[in-house]
This record gives sequence, C-alpha cells and structure tokens, in this order.
Amino acid sequence: MPFWSKTESKLKMVVLFPKGTPNQVWYSPIKHNSKPDETIIHSMVQRLSKKIKGYTKIQIYDVANNSLKYIYE
Repeated sequence: MPFWSKTESKLKMVVLFPKGTPNQVWYSPIKHNSKPDETIIHSMVQRLSKKIKGYTKIQIYDVANNSLKYIYE
C-alpha cells in the first residue's frame, strides 16, 4: 500500500505562497485515515513545517468529495 494517494488519502493540504513561489499540495498518510481531521492536520503541519515556511494560507480539503474543510491564514 502506498504512503499517500490522491484518491485514498483522507485529506489534501494545499499550501499557498506569495506570488512568485509555486504552491504545494500534500496528501495525508493513508494509515492515518481513521484518525480525527485535527490530529492528521497537526501531524502534517509539524512534519512539513520547514517545507511550508513562509506560506500565506493553508487550505484543507476532504479528498472523498473535494470539499474545502478548513482554512488557516
């Protein structure tokens, strides 16, 4: 089983940066699908903190129905 998947992960994290810096998309680990959203988001942000430094906004989407669940600014 893959670590993450565009279709099987529970959450998608879209990290938006200032103009001139490409945005980043990260998917939650599949093995964490049974955990609460807040737990998954916290662990993703901690794990990726150095890679997402300087972000302007983080958007969290539910992968199953592609709906926006949370916005962090």
